[in-house]
Amino acid sequence: MHDITPGIAQDEQVKGFVRRTPWLMQVLDAVRPQGWVSWCIGAGAVRCAVWEALHGRAAGALPPSSLGDIDVVYFDAREVEPDHWQSAQALARQQLQDRLPWARWEVVNQAAVHCWYRGATGQPVPPFVSLEQAVASWPEVATCVGVYLDARDELQLVAPLGLDDLLTLRVRYNSSDAGRVSAAVYAERMACKRWQCEWPGLKIESASQKQ
Repeated sequence: MHDITPGIAQDEQVKGFVRRTPWLMQVLDAVRPQGWVSWCIGAGAVRCAVWEALHGRAAGALPPSSLGDIDVVYFDAREVEPDHWQSAQALARQQLQDRLPWARWEVVNQAAVHCWYRGATGQPVPPFVSLEQAVASWPEVATCVGVYLDARDELQLVAPLGLDDLLTLRVRYNSSDAGRVSAAVYAERMACKRWQCEWPGLKIESASQKQ
């Protein structure tokens, strides 16, 4: 296991892990030309890179086979009306696939997530007002972290719920937006993903545990 270095800020610890993860830097370089004002690589890609590093594993040119899609999220309210968001997401995904073919891309405009909920589940949810609010709604607190390259090609983080859980290998239900992701969905995710088989140092809490 890799210990957190004392005296170094949490954001710099995470940025250091990202810089030492070649496949994640390739992904960031591929997304940067899209020109989105507000975007990040989030969820599984960041979580996987940090947990791999904390388990003492050297990163390679390609991600571990346990990583599913590369989650690219951006915020552009201009695409929501008229119903342009699906075609815009599809075009962005194809552009990224052409640019970096080995990656399995998932591209979502967070400004249009409420449209997806309305169409797919019939569930009315309020629209997000920012990328940060969207990232803060993801199922686990440790998952609510994204990373992007700014205009100077410097790494920046989106971490509205902080970095404690990610860096201490703590996995717990994010109850701040239960209208989108219920405790039952969190429990299903934990049963399905079996993260402790891949990263045995994780401390996984049930949704009913006191936060």
